[in-house]
Amino acid sequence: MKSAEKPQILCIGHDPVLNRTRRLILEKHFEVSLAHGPEESVALLGKRRFALILLCYSLTDDECRAVVEILHGVAPDTRILALGEVRERLGLSAPDEVFVSGGPAELLKKCVSIVGMNAAPENRAIAAETPRDARPPAGTRLEPE
Repeated sequence: MKSAEKPQILCIGHDPVLNRTRRLILEKHFEVSLAHGPEESVALLGKRRFALILLCYSLTDDECRAVVEILHGVAPDTRILALGEVRERLGLSAPDEVFVSGGPAELLKKCVSIVGMNAAPENRAIAAETPRDARPPAGTRLEPE
């Protein structure tokens, strides 16, 4: 799949390590842009259209709500996936949603499903492409304390 044909995803989060890791996980199937906070994301939203916005749990709920409000105003068809530890985060309504990920393979499969790529033959084996040992050990905290 050529880069121009890949769906665009914008990952928004304060943690640069998590942003880079998500880019590595997603870039084989998506064109991934990174924003290190709401202000940077607004600038990117004005320049291009994204199929999916991924909100990191490193953003506050208020920051997420602000991005969701802006996005619904400028690109109402863009899907939003907020990563969180509890499903009730932000009170998003369908088709937007909160996702409690079990690891990189689940995140990749979820993103593929949201943008409707799961019907493409080259994307049917995505879970098999992400090794189980790519997941952090159980109990590992991914954000700084």
